[in-house]
Amino acid sequence: MAEVKGLGIRGMNNLERTSATLLDEARIITPRVVLNADALDGAVLRKRGGYRQAVGLKGVHSLWAGSVMLCVAEGRNWPQSLYRVEGERATELSEVPGPPSRLSYVEIDGKVYLGNPHFQAVYDLDTGGVQPWGLPLPPPPQVEITAGELSPGVYSLRYTYVSDKLLGGAGPQIQVSLEGSPQGIRLVNRPANALCWMTQQDGGDFFLAQVDGDEVTGPYPSLQRLPTLQVIPPPPFRHMAHAFGRLWLAAGRRLYFSDPHEYDWFRENGYLPFLEELVMVAPVMGGLFVGSRTSTWFLEGRTPGKMKLERLGDGVVPGTLAYAQVEGGGYEISRRMSQLPSPVWLGRQGVVVGTHHGHLVHLTEARLKMTVRREGAALARTCQGLPQVLFTGFGLAASEDQELREIFQRGKLFPPAPQALEATGGLVVG
Repeated sequence: MAEVKGLGIRGMNNLERTSATLLDEARIITPRVVLNADALDGAVLRKRGGYRQAVGLKGVHSLWAGSVMLCVAEGRNWPQSLYRVEGERATELSEVPGPPSRLSYVEIDGKVYLGNPHFQAVYDLDTGGVQPWGLPLPPPPQVEITAGELSPGVYSLRYTYVSDKLLGGAGPQIQVSLEGSPQGIRLVNRPANALCWMTQQDGGDFFLAQVDGDEVTGPYPSLQRLPTLQVIPPPPFRHMAHAFGRLWLAAGRRLYFSDPHEYDWFRENGYLPFLEELVMVAPVMGGLFVGSRTSTWFLEGRTPGKMKLERLGDGVVPGTLAYAQVEGGGYEISRRMSQLPSPVWLGRQGVVVGTHHGHLVHLTEARLKMTVRREGAALARTCQGLPQVLFTGFGLAASEDQELREIFQRGKLFPPAPQALEATGGLVVG
């Protein structure tokens, strides 16, 4: 291989090009691959430092950091557990049931909401405990007709669960018909942590019922209306985000949204439908970027019923969303560090930025030919003053650059066998 002498090095470019592109007139080298080093401003290349293992956990995934650092790994008490990591200490918090699946996290007002298709929970930052997210729906009431003072007519009844200050969704309703003289209704199966709601005589709206023992005596005179009709617990989902006072859940081909500022309340019909399974939700000032494996859309607006949908580009590699201060993200004030963080992710053609105006910027398409894998992860950080976004991909790839693969393998970017990954690789954007 011929020796190339230059005065500096730029970031990598692995597209087909002439030898003149490798070494420009200023004798700055643009290499095809930069491995285990950072290309800095001023055409300087800096070798990356190493790291030491602080916590020894097996099978770690779903690493997240907010006010605390959480991850999932092989448990001491369960096959798979949620851990809180502090320095060199990892505290096992709870079981994470189901097969290994990436957790999505959102921190709001002292609570961390977390979930995946098999598990949904809330981590309380004050108590350090893990609680169920939302309340399940109760069974339908079972009743007996007794002596009482309810006027003849048709009454509908249903339960809701209640826990501390949280009211759950309404369970199935039943109808009771009282004929002739006044009678009473006795609840046979009322759970200890349930409230009963009923309609007025031949009415349609539900109000909190007065219950003496198990005897229903009628609605409270204040007529407290049932607020959780059609409310359900959070459905199983792949990814979530917090924006515009709501939680947004990518659940199959539906984008569910919570009630405003009621993050435990979702509605049976409270979703926006899509034609493909969703894997990403990325809020910006002007709306939401929503992605599947083959498409990226922008939902312009902040209110679900008023949003406008537009398809913008190809799909998203699940798990590769990060937020970083990236040029081109929009809403710049004066300096780069004055920008709002913008969503950055891996797409079919490389690294993509979603602007706050609802547009896509392809950062690497003109410089890098990338092997996009089925899953991935991302992290935005500042390392020794250098802002970076780190991407990693794993799983099978549709097509692969064999020469690059050999370079990465020699650079030990692939984890040694045995691991439950077919292949992996990484990219740093800075």
